[in-house]
Amino acid sequence: MNFKELHFARALQFAIQEINNSSDLLPGITLGYHIYDTCASVAMAIKVALQLFNGLDPVFNYNDPCAKFYAVPTLIGNSASTAAISISRLFGPLRITQISHYATCACLSDKRQHPTFFRTIPSDHHQAAALARMVKHFGWTWIGAVRSDTDYGNNGMASFLKAAEQEGICVEYSEAYYRTQPRSKLKRVADVIRESTARVIVAFMAEGDIRILLEELSQQPPPPMQWIGSEAWVTDPEMLRFNLCIGAVGFAIPRSVIPGFRDFLFDLSPKQALKFPLLTEFWESSFSCNLKKQLGSSTGMPTCDGTEDLRALPNPYTDTSYLVYKATYALAHVLHGIVCNEMRCEKNFKVEPQQVFDQLKRLNFTQNNYSVSFDTNGDPVATYEFVNWQLQGDGSVDFVTVGQYDASQPKGQEFSLIRAIIWYDGSEKVPVSVCSESCPPGTRKAAQKGRPVCCYDCISCGEGEISNETGVGGREGESSIRCCCPCDTALCVEHGTFYHVVSGVNLGTCILQADPQPPALFKDGDFVIGGAFTIHYYLKTEKHIYIRRPRPLECSGSMDFRELRFARALEFSIQEINNSSDLLPGITLGYHIYDSCGSVPMAIKVSLQLANGLDLIFNDTDSCAKSAAVTALVGESGSTPSISTSRLFGLFGIPQVSHYATCACLSDKRHYPTFFRTIPSDHHQAAALARMVKHFGWTWIGAVRSDSDYGNVGMASFLKAAEQEGICVEYSEAYYRTQPRSKLKRVAEVIRGSTARVIVAFLASGDMRLLLEELSQQPPPPMQWIGSESWVTDPEMLRYNLCIGVVGFAIPRSVIPGLREFLLDLSAVQAAEFPLLTEFWESSFSCSLKRQTGSSTGMPVCDGTEDLRAIQNPYTDTSQLRVTNMVYKATYAIAHALHSIVCKESQCDKSIRVDPHEVFDQLKRVNFTKNNYSVSFDTNGDPVARYELVNWQLQGGSSVDFVTVGQYDASKPKGQEFSLSRAILWYDGSKKVPVSVCSDRCLPGTRKAVKKGRPVCCYDCINCADGEISNKTDSLDCHKCLPEYWPNNEKDKCLLKPVEFLSWDDILGIILAAFSVAGSLVALSITLVFYKNRTSPIVKANNSELSFLLLFSLTLCFLCSLTFIGQPTEWSCMLRHTAFGITFVLCISCVLGKTIVVLMAFKATLPGSKTMKWFGPPQQRLSVLGFTLVQVLICVLWLTISPPFPYNNMQHYKEKIILECNLGSSIGFWAVLGYIGFLAFLCFVLAFLARKLPDNFNEAKFITFSMLIFCAVWITFIPAYVSSPGKFTVAVEIFAILASSFGLILCIFAPKCFIIVFRPEQNTKKHLMGKEPSKAL
Repeated sequence: MNFKELHFARALQFAIQEINNSSDLLPGITLGYHIYDTCASVAMAIKVALQLFNGLDPVFNYNDPCAKFYAVPTLIGNSASTAAISISRLFGPLRITQISHYATCACLSDKRQHPTFFRTIPSDHHQAAALARMVKHFGWTWIGAVRSDTDYGNNGMASFLKAAEQEGICVEYSEAYYRTQPRSKLKRVADVIRESTARVIVAFMAEGDIRILLEELSQQPPPPMQWIGSEAWVTDPEMLRFNLCIGAVGFAIPRSVIPGFRDFLFDLSPKQALKFPLLTEFWESSFSCNLKKQLGSSTGMPTCDGTEDLRALPNPYTDTSYLVYKATYALAHVLHGIVCNEMRCEKNFKVEPQQVFDQLKRLNFTQNNYSVSFDTNGDPVATYEFVNWQLQGDGSVDFVTVGQYDASQPKGQEFSLIRAIIWYDGSEKVPVSVCSESCPPGTRKAAQKGRPVCCYDCISCGEGEISNETGVGGREGESSIRCCCPCDTALCVEHGTFYHVVSGVNLGTCILQADPQPPALFKDGDFVIGGAFTIHYYLKTEKHIYIRRPRPLECSGSMDFRELRFARALEFSIQEINNSSDLLPGITLGYHIYDSCGSVPMAIKVSLQLANGLDLIFNDTDSCAKSAAVTALVGESGSTPSISTSRLFGLFGIPQVSHYATCACLSDKRHYPTFFRTIPSDHHQAAALARMVKHFGWTWIGAVRSDSDYGNVGMASFLKAAEQEGICVEYSEAYYRTQPRSKLKRVAEVIRGSTARVIVAFLASGDMRLLLEELSQQPPPPMQWIGSESWVTDPEMLRYNLCIGVVGFAIPRSVIPGLREFLLDLSAVQAAEFPLLTEFWESSFSCSLKRQTGSSTGMPVCDGTEDLRAIQNPYTDTSQLRVTNMVYKATYAIAHALHSIVCKESQCDKSIRVDPHEVFDQLKRVNFTKNNYSVSFDTNGDPVARYELVNWQLQGGSSVDFVTVGQYDASKPKGQEFSLSRAILWYDGSKKVPVSVCSDRCLPGTRKAVKKGRPVCCYDCINCADGEISNKTDSLDCHKCLPEYWPNNEKDKCLLKPVEFLSWDDILGIILAAFSVAGSLVALSITLVFYKNRTSPIVKANNSELSFLLLFSLTLCFLCSLTFIGQPTEWSCMLRHTAFGITFVLCISCVLGKTIVVLMAFKATLPGSKTMKWFGPPQQRLSVLGFTLVQVLICVLWLTISPPFPYNNMQHYKEKIILECNLGSSIGFWAVLGYIGFLAFLCFVLAFLARKLPDNFNEAKFITFSMLIFCAVWITFIPAYVSSPGKFTVAVEIFAILASSFGLILCIFAPKCFIIVFRPEQNTKKHLMGKEPSKAL
């Protein structure tokens, strides 16, 4: 028995007893408990869990148990992670909560897999991180690792190894073992530990597994080593007997005190122990005696005598744990919140598991000075004690708390030591466990091939190289110098900030190999703001020959006047701030503005200069103590340079506020922590573009992008959004301005050959300009261009007629008072001060400012009469201040951040040293309004996304202008972000939206069928199948009509099917009804003739009574056919078949009677025959009645068991419903017909036997012929009835009735009526007796 686990169970008992005695918590409510032993087995844990929520009822009743409560509102346990996982997966779907006190697997924090799991013990995720931090703290970089081969061990060790890798710790081995595995596996793990060179071993094992491992190691002890234990075993007293682990350290659950619990544990008598087998086993195991006196001692142990005292036991049962106690009180507080209102509690309240779950998530209380609450993962705040196994003076080993770990503390302050640690060798000196010793200054690390990175050789630095710290690493051929922060080695060498060792001076001093590059525009101030803009688009390239120093990086190509305007907007903003009395009063801001050429190498060089300053000399002693040269950076214009700059600046906390870098990737704070921007992310623009394309019904488009971070990431976002909107892309091409012209030509050819009439261009303005120039040489068919914000409002693009009618989202137009005057207030003298402005002046006026040297370009010398107001270019055009306002806002954002740091109220202190980290922190909180434009940043450093929808419209004077036709505001409710404010003029000059689809829309009545190998927007329109419709355009599927409906001819709506039956107004019904009535009239006429001549010999001779009965039945036969005409109802369905069956049997019975009478009459003429007395009138009546009653009985059984009923037959015809009578029971129907057929056949046989009687009295011949007709009709009726469709089935049955009835009446009665009416001379007894010669009819 595990006494520690028993103590957990008893803690639950104690907590519930304490709660039941409380007047504050659940007053008047008594809590009970059901405690099970799960044996650390998944199978037993599942069984226990099922019993806990199903109860112990042996019988399951379908109508009762499903309405019952669960047996328990929640579960406290399980101790083991694996069992807890199994229970949680079972309880999760049922919303039953589980609060574990000892299951630490980090996997249990996954709310997708374990939604109702909570715990009072911290997750192993925290313990793994704490262990890794501790290992790193003590400098151990070479360790071994063993774990339990369970969820607890495997998940915990995986978390530790991941954290260790991040801390730069190498693991020599990682072994797993579980106590049920073969002993050979245990021996192998032990041998690995013995042969290891690592002197530190981390053991993430359950106490049962570590106990077995230590027993195995004790047989052949390994070299002394430092054990690091997990909380599962590091405070288990059972482990203290293993001397191998003296000096062990590890994190444990904090020790706690539960008042009264110790007394509760000791207050256990033998009598109480006997009540429960578990306590009986504990008592007998603790005192080695037998409690079961009545049975004697079957184990050979003496009987317990009652003198046993638990207080004398030194076992884990007498230790205490607070985690079960906290879990129990957590449940009690939850129940209190559900069933109690103030101090009144309702014990009859039905507590649903969902209520318990909801309350647990909000739980927060304090018990015995320990707080209890759960985070969103169901975990508590992680707090541990750092425990050390220390040898005491008496030779015993005890657990000593030497430190703490509190995950709620600020990062880096979680782990602390409060007293000295005694290590495995008994000293306080930290043991060493490394694969290789540290490399001293002047050397560098060289990894040993095939070994972990912690195993290396130390190699001396090469000529011109230094290493000034211990343990410096480097790649082959890479300098191991240490550059002044925030520059690192790779960046310094790769991007032009070259250092070399100064001969004769300290090895910690280096100087630049080339002169620093001065800013393009600059001004000094108390605080300097950096600026980086893409004023040129190309970088001069040079092939390195490695025989001379590389030339400094230099921009080339034509100047982008628009970008120059952005740079000067930064100047203007700073000038405006410096003149302000409200913002930074008494403080002068400066600026260093660089041209990055849109190039990553130049952007990195600019960033390094902005961070390091322009100092020529790097000195190890003081350079790293300096602050960055600028407080923040406004820029870059392009996304790719911004990414490179932000990756560098992010390492050192220098904030960057971009005005034009829109790549959505820059919102990732893990990679770009200090990046902000005043322009919205392309994530919003991509979504807006996709929504706009969908709005105008374009499903077939082309796409081109810049082959840069801006274009690739932006287009990826757009394509993802377009796919969600059901838009297909015919092609997606990429181009960057530095790529070969052949690539540009190929992209242009793809556009020209495209069938898509809409093209989305996610390009930087420089790339778009080159593409349009290439397309202008051989213009493609007219198409609608959709532009991204980078070029859609660039005035330079207006000269390309290809793009007339273009639409796209742009930054909202704004007004900056005073900016135009500032831009135009530039003289030739001022321009000559900076090479950048000089180039602008000379390019604008085609003259040279360099008078002293003359004009080497052949341009005339500027004479000073040049006036910027007289020229029109993107620099002077302030009608479209869109991105310029982003620069303005970015500069003011930095100024507001600085104001919050150096100013208090209206007093500012310029002597305060501003750290970039402070500016970064303040920028996150910036929120102000300038010129009616608000400025703030969200958690990703992005502003609220607002765009104007711009349309290039042809004006009256053939000029093209940007016209705002709509808005997009991401702060609006979903679906309301996009709105149009005026009509759009498309590429063809009309207001009609152009069409761009791969396939025309499928009309209602058809469906789409995707063409094989083509996008989903390319399809054929296929007519819906029979019985199916599509009632909307571009339907993906046709839908079946309900059984009672059928499509119209267009197959776009379902119409009620016409109902068909043999109606009275149907021509066929009228004809059959007429024959039916005619037949009945004929029968009645014959009856009148026979009645009038009833005394005549021929009537008497033909058995007048049966004849009249036969005529009556034939009349009914004719009339019963009328019941088959008209709409079937329940009564008509039952009447038609039974009336038909009974009247026909009556008819055949009469014929049969007449046939028998004829036969018997001639047999009775023999002398002495008494036959006729058995076939007199009474017997004839009885025979007819008997035969008829049999049919009546068959019909009664049929109508009772399964009668006919009206039925809508929708199977025979698809387009109409046949309303018919279902037979109900086919057996009943065929039994009725079969009985009729049997009588008819019998009649036919008897009549056939009487065919040779004297001619004048041979009625049998007529009966034979009539029965022959009758049988022929009904034999052919069967296949005709089965195969006839719809109402013709009924018509066939009526025809058979009429045909057989007419056959009987004509064959039997027509000859007699003929004699009576037309040959009265033959209607004599003499003639009938055959004494007169007969004449032919």
